[in-house]
Amino acid sequence: MKKKRPDISNLPSITLPVSSPTPLPPIPPPTPPTQPTPIPSPTKCDPCIPIDLCGNILIQDNLEKPLELWSLGGNLTAIATISVYNSESSTGAITIEVNSNICHIITVLPGNTSSYTSQHIKSVTILQSSQNPIYLEGKYCIAGKIIDK
Repeated sequence: MKKKRPDISNLPSITLPVSSPTPLPPIPPPTPPTQPTPIPSPTKCDPCIPIDLCGNILIQDNLEKPLELWSLGGNLTAIATISVYNSESSTGAITIEVNSNICHIITVLPGNTSSYTSQHIKSVTILQSSQNPIYLEGKYCIAGKIIDK
């Protein structure tokens, strides 16, 4: 049998009936979505002419004069990257001249690849080799865009 709880004077007294809670304010209706701001169209610029040129290199015996791979005429220049691969089976280095504001020489040894990026490129040429006879095999790629000077 449980013991009855003694009267404790410090317990709060509860009086009935309990009043109901105060009501919450009404929820406002959702606001309509705002129209997105239009994306401004980009400013128009002169279209650039893309360059995407690749080819094979095969030189046997002797290169009597420089061999032009690519060139631009008139008042045009290019921003481009020139990459040259020289095959392991080549007997010597492939020497490339990139003609821009300055003349840049790229020498690619057999089994290697070399790249050069520049502005204002006018022409790309394979230079003569002093080695005779010679066998050069490789690949080249020119990628960029043609621009007005």
